[in-house]
Amino acid sequence: MKLACTVQYRGTDYHGFQIQPDAPSIQEELEKALQTITRSSVKVYPAGRTDAGVHAYAMVVHFELPVDFAPSDMQQFFYSLNCVLPKDITFIHFKKMPKDFHARYSCVARNYVYQILASPYKMAEYEDTTYWYRKTLNIEALKEAVAHLIGEHDFAAFTKETYAKNKETTIRRIDHIQVIEESPLVLLFFQGSGFLHNMIRIITGCLVDVACGLLKPDDLKRILESKDRKQAGRTMPAKGLFFLYAQYQDYQTPRKLVPRYRIIQ
Repeated sequence: MKLACTVQYRGTDYHGFQIQPDAPSIQEELEKALQTITRSSVKVYPAGRTDAGVHAYAMVVHFELPVDFAPSDMQQFFYSLNCVLPKDITFIHFKKMPKDFHARYSCVARNYVYQILASPYKMAEYEDTTYWYRKTLNIEALKEAVAHLIGEHDFAAFTKETYAKNKETTIRRIDHIQVIEESPLVLLFFQGSGFLHNMIRIITGCLVDVACGLLKPDDLKRILESKDRKQAGRTMPAKGLFFLYAQYQDYQTPRKLVPRYRIIQ
């Protein structure tokens, strides 16, 4: 039986989604929980691989249950999984899927949100989930700048230079970027087919520079066309970034389970 599942997690204490040889990961915890309940080795495949410290409101994964394991009550099965998972990782939805479904390759779009706390004071409730910026951000300049990034482009300036060294393509498509103010937060929503390593965090760094006057909105076009990582500046901290949700033809996480889902529809 193949299952698509939505997983929510706080990435603060993990070195990303993918299993690491000597560091905790989300994938490792999910597979450990599945092994505990099914008494078999179960491989988990995600819609995307988040970096160390990045969170997820609704990451989609898939896995296949062992042929000799057939739970009579699927709700109870997932309740049991959540009981053995760490408190910062939880399954929130599931659905039986056809054999050809794949969490990564069946995905038609991925959505992320970067959360900025725009306040003169730090706030404890946002400490692990936002980037704190003490000064006023120019929201109109932000909205003007993002227009230069929409569409299919070579985003070499907004990722690690290792792509060029390995002769890997840095062409990606961004379908939508939306800037929303929810005081005291400024939210940057990104939707696209896929994103390069650190791409959203580097773009966000440039956008913050625009919003505080260090760059002009048109500078984003210049940086993009340069294809030069050195032109783009800093990589924003991972803690402000969330994998929001993944889109499929035949699987959808219920909107009521995903905070902020409604904003970008």
